Amino acid sequence: MSDAVLEQELIKYREYCLKVLPEIRDEVKANGVVRCLATDTLSHTSHLKQAALYLEEAVVADPVFELTDFRTQATEALTSFMGMASTPKVDRQKLAQAAVRLVELRPLVAGGYVKLYPVTFELEKGAELPLLYSDVGFEDCLPPNILEQYKASAVVRSVQNDNGRMLVMRDLYPCRNISIHFQGMESGFAMGYVLNPTEFEPTDKENVFTFIQKKSSVPPCKADFDAWVNQSVNQTARNHFIELSKRITLSEYLGCMFGTEHPFESNLLNMDVDSTDIQANTLNCALQMDVPFLEQVSSADLMSIRINDGEAFQSFRAELEKGLREARHETDVSRVKAIIEDTQHELFEVQMRQIAPQMKHIRNTHFAEAAIAVAGLGLSVVTGGASLIATGIAGLSGMKSHSDYKSKLTANPSHFLWNVKQKAKK
Repeated sequence: MSDAVLEQELIKYREYCLKVLPEIRDEVKANGVVRCLATDTLSHTSHLKQAALYLEEAVVADPVFELTDFRTQATEALTSFMGMASTPKVDRQKLAQAAVRLVELRPLVAGGYVKLYPVTFELEKGAELPLLYSDVGFEDCLPPNILEQYKASAVVRSVQNDNGRMLVMRDLYPCRNISIHFQGMESGFAMGYVLNPTEFEPTDKENVFTFIQKKSSVPPCKADFDAWVNQSVNQTARNHFIELSKRITLSEYLGCMFGTEHPFESNLLNMDVDSTDIQANTLNCALQMDVPFLEQVSSADLMSIRINDGEAFQSFRAELEKGLREARHETDVSRVKAIIEDTQHELFEVQMRQIAPQMKHIRNTHFAEAAIAVAGLGLSVVTGGASLIATGIAGLSGMKSHSDYKSKLTANPSHFLWNVKQKAKK
């Protein structure tokens, strides 16, 4: 399939998603369940599966929709001006990865756990590149305490153009291209900047100027370079904070908890966010637990257990909240870790060890009662007139026995987890 055909198919996919977006929003917001917006957290299926031990729904970014936001003409002109190698609009490798991701998510979507959402649409920027100016180097772009945290975590590196490929170097030295990211989110938000000699020429329109950039291979003087780097760090902080705020706003709009896999964002949010929320605390602690057998459980099996044994699932969720709620008020990391380990030991070891003998006893009792019921049913055949009454009694006895059997099985708060582990053994 040609790039042109792929591009048209992605355009059609985008148009369809935006057409049904109001319905998707209503569907996500409708159910009063515990859900989390996974914009960049829970990015691996293993993380989603572990979160499924507590979370009722996960709103996951549609990996294909992200690829429908094609480069604008302004972006293409800028990359060409910088001497970067031309690349197709459709990244086939990313498209293949998105397709694989969708296949992985399919059982979780079918199980009603994962809701795909075009998250990137809410974060998209306009088609035009804004031209910003600050006579204080953007030092006033954010509250001082927040900007200081960005500055303390900023990693700035020089960038070199190697025959059309932009190579991020390990060090920072006077140059014309730099890359900026923040410690604690190396695989997340990052920005690049170019410093070129600039001229402004007036036009025949009032307050309208022609903006002209010229290439230069001569590094700027140290004073200009330092000022440019500082200004770029501030702008990167501002842009990231705007994007982060959009994600949080989207979470609130959809009635979701907000999650991030980046320590930098987590630390930043702890400055203002109430960490005593029981649901957010439980999910955060549950994701820190060590559950190696989940790797051997398929997503389809996990969803099947959640659906078919919903009572046990809700019981396990409640027990998680009970065991982990003390961690809400702890600021000592070692104490939080101890609470998580204690809860994990109680549910994963102590409670689960009690299930096997309970199962054996309940099954033996159930089978004995079932045998008596069958005997009563056999007696009804030979007693003629009393047969209907005896048959009814036998049936009710069997129903009560089965109901007791099932309720006793789910009484243990770790019965849901025990079922999951049984699938892992198989």
